[in-house]
Amino acid sequence: MQTKHKQAISYYGLSFGLPLVLVLIGFAIMGLVPFGNHNLLFSDLGTQYMPFLAEFKRQVAHLNFSAYSFSLSLGGNLVPLAAYYLISPFNLLLLLGSNSQLPVMVSYVIALKICTMGVTMSYFLRTRTTTYHYAALIFSTAYSLCGFVAMNFYNLMWLDALILVPLIVIGLERLFSVKKPTFYIVTLTISILTNYYLGYMTCLFAVLYMISLVIKQRQPQQKWGHLLQQQARVIWQFIWSSLIVGGLSAIILLPALLGMLKTGKKTIAMTSFYPTPQFGWEVFTQFQVGGSRYTQRLTHEPTLFVGTLALLFAVLYFMLPQIRKQAKYANGFLVISLTLSFWVTTFNTIWHMFQQPEGFPYRNAYLFSFVLIKIAYEASLVQGQNKKAKGWAIALVSGLLVIGQLRLHGNQSYPQVTAQSWILLSGYTIFLGLLFYYWGQTNRHYQKILITGVVLVSFGELVTNFQLMTHKIPLGYQKQYAQQYQRQAALYEQLSEKDNDFYRVNNQSILLKSAYREPYYGYNDALLFGQYTLNNYSSTLDEQMRSMLVDLGFYSKNVRRINGVGHTAITDLLFANRYDLQPKNQQTVIQRHQTLGLGFAVNRQLAHVTLKKHRPFDNQDRLLQAMVNTDQAFYTNHRVNMVHEEIKAHSYRYTLEIPRDTQGPTYLYLPHQNLARIKLFVNGRKKKTPIRVTSAAIIPLEDSHKGQPLRLTVISPKRQNINHFQVATLNQERFNQAVKQLDQQKLKTTALWQDNGHVTGDIKTMASNQLLYLSIPYDAGWQAKVNGQMIKPKKVMANMLAVPLKLGTNQVQLRYRAPGLLLGQLISLGTLLIWLIILIGSRWRKRV
Repeated sequence: MQTKHKQAISYYGLSFGLPLVLVLIGFAIMGLVPFGNHNLLFSDLGTQYMPFLAEFKRQVAHLNFSAYSFSLSLGGNLVPLAAYYLISPFNLLLLLGSNSQLPVMVSYVIALKICTMGVTMSYFLRTRTTTYHYAALIFSTAYSLCGFVAMNFYNLMWLDALILVPLIVIGLERLFSVKKPTFYIVTLTISILTNYYLGYMTCLFAVLYMISLVIKQRQPQQKWGHLLQQQARVIWQFIWSSLIVGGLSAIILLPALLGMLKTGKKTIAMTSFYPTPQFGWEVFTQFQVGGSRYTQRLTHEPTLFVGTLALLFAVLYFMLPQIRKQAKYANGFLVISLTLSFWVTTFNTIWHMFQQPEGFPYRNAYLFSFVLIKIAYEASLVQGQNKKAKGWAIALVSGLLVIGQLRLHGNQSYPQVTAQSWILLSGYTIFLGLLFYYWGQTNRHYQKILITGVVLVSFGELVTNFQLMTHKIPLGYQKQYAQQYQRQAALYEQLSEKDNDFYRVNNQSILLKSAYREPYYGYNDALLFGQYTLNNYSSTLDEQMRSMLVDLGFYSKNVRRINGVGHTAITDLLFANRYDLQPKNQQTVIQRHQTLGLGFAVNRQLAHVTLKKHRPFDNQDRLLQAMVNTDQAFYTNHRVNMVHEEIKAHSYRYTLEIPRDTQGPTYLYLPHQNLARIKLFVNGRKKKTPIRVTSAAIIPLEDSHKGQPLRLTVISPKRQNINHFQVATLNQERFNQAVKQLDQQKLKTTALWQDNGHVTGDIKTMASNQLLYLSIPYDAGWQAKVNGQMIKPKKVMANMLAVPLKLGTNQVQLRYRAPGLLLGQLISLGTLLIWLIILIGSRWRKRV
């Protein structure tokens, strides 16, 4: 008994330690801290996940779990974002380090997750034997460092799904064999709660795996109807167990679904459901070392690499006569089903929650890797393996890899992969093929030498694949990040010390960008530093809010991004953008704007103003007119008089003269224009945008002085329609009067707005029929009370929040409850009670 206990410690210790050694070697090659100064500040990990994790740390550290965050652009529901990125228990380890060291801590968490995959996979493979078979560690390590992991390890929220898949399959097999569904219910529920996206894919896989278990039980000549009747009880148990999982997960699934329906990704494209092929024979290169690279992360074939040895054994599985035909049919069903899920566009779309993914395609490839390694290990356990069958397996695998390489020959998208793959094909494959051929020899002395060779070559192959697939990753610099983080945090601290009111900051002095090797625009810095801004970049961005901001002249690259570029004095007032941080001579200049805090009283006419597409100055003008109840325009829209058009060197040069008779800031808006492709000069000086702007946005020109003309030069690669140019000057005096009028009825907050989406304040109105306008986006989750009475909030400006007020003093209370969260909690609680009743009833029946 003691020996078996020591074997277990040794077995599971190695299953954790072997991937750890290989990951550390890979990190050392990359030069990550502590092996160098590099960190994982790249791709979505650097621009999205790091700030999201910082917000997670902040809430956990303060024991303040809020469903709402004012740092998500103008403010938004935090539950969908948390459900996708933040619920993994591994994230608790991030509390051990400061935010300036967050990139380092994230790399440790990723390494820990990869090692845990090795443990859970080795636990699953242990169910295939009666003893601890140390050769299983070759396969469990291959799982933890498969191609999917090497390509997507920095999407760390996905890794939990790979940890749980082996346990979920164990639960399914227990449900099928001994009719005990508890382990399946618990593990699948955890998978959905930690990341509902890959959890959804795992649910589809659970259905396929259950079908394969039924197929495996079919006897020769047995009719399918009789088989289904025979397995009816276990099928029914699987169905109700899966329903229990869905009910237990409702606490996350329901609010996440309602939140995602508000994003720009809710539209379903019918072309994504056409039954067309996704790729060709070149997909076979994905089985070998370095089949894809980081530079191909947005478009590539399914990452199928599991190691040459595992691939050879997986092919051998279907050639061994010792394995029952029904077992081959069952596993063949899994392989074919998952292959079709990649290859046929219809199935691929369904597997990705009815949307084609924006980059990082074939996200269900981890399930194919699991199946291959599972059947490979089962084949390795077969005694008396046929050498002829092994020879055919080697020939088939080699042939498929050669076909894939020939298909890629001359394809410029894979120049380095193709050249190096030929060397790897003739090296790793041949040598591992020889080791594979002699696997299972009876001579113990040679068997030890063989196993040692297999281990060294297989693990070397895994490290080589990891190194090749992470080649050319633009890693960040940790020392610079820590220094610049402290500088940026000090700037925000400086603002908060002198200003206790609610305000937002438009930060274009992005100090952290010096720590990145790729463009960094600070979209989510508000979450990183606990501040408020208009910027945001996430898959959960509210589409109505984004569209509203675009209609007001702000820059948005796509449905996942909104930026403060395009702001004006009027939008600064509307959205409480009090400070601009601008770089100047390696310093940061703080510019203050006129704002009135979180909210102020306005005329009810605001509720009737609708926004027009591509007319930002008109929209802003009508909004402010409605707020202060005036018909006087705040903008002077200039008639553009073209001096001349010149065509030179395949470009069009326009010189425009703009007469100005109003004192105030002047702005330019070019609808339907990629601003990154034009050059703009104001009075001979080149005008630059703070970031690369690839669509329309308002550009500030300069402050106007009465009587002074403005000369504007536009150089464009294509002919422009001058009539589309919109130039407007804000009447500064009239604007100041409007601000003064609104300031007389300003909301005075008496409770912290950061506290769980809760706002309390007082406002005194001087007229009836007024609204409290709040610089918060409208959301069905907001509940309002005025003087103790429930009041239904209104939607104004297309997507902003307003509350009806009464004449005189108004005590306002706002509280946010994430839509669907309470109902989801009730469903989950009810499901838990039903499940407990079922468990108690089942045990009671067994005792009787």
